[in-house]
Amino acid sequence: MAEFHYDIVPADQLRDCERAYLTEMECNGSASTTSQFNYAYCLVHAQRHEDIKKSIPLLQSLCRPGTDHRDYVYYLGVAFFRLGEYEKALAHVRRVLSMEPKNSQAKTLHDAIQRKLKTDGVLGMAITAGGVAIGVGVVAILAGALARR
Repeated sequence: MAEFHYDIVPADQLRDCERAYLTEMECNGSASTTSQFNYAYCLVHAQRHEDIKKSIPLLQSLCRPGTDHRDYVYYLGVAFFRLGEYEKALAHVRRVLSMEPKNSQAKTLHDAIQRKLKTDGVLGMAITAGGVAIGVGVVAILAGALARR
């Protein structure tokens, strides 16, 4: 199964959503919730990290008390996931699952985050162990050199 949180929107779709959002902002002083969400969605699924980062304040401002903000919270999780900020992504996906425990998209994203955390944790331990081994080797070489003097 392809994981949809890896999908990249075409550049022309991102450009169209940005144009619609900016036009509303210019003409009305604010954008509609739909226009803002569409632009944020495209940014979340953009190729460049700079664009993904722009989606975060847009989505956060949509999360107002009294609104059904499940989708906004979910896409915040996707944005943080795509940026490699897995702990923040996990916090957002857990919020979605607390609202909708059977949400299959949130479950899939949760599993992907857990895999990344596990992989990164194993990689981090390997790097740390390698660094320690190198350090011990250097100390042993230095100790040997000093003992020969």
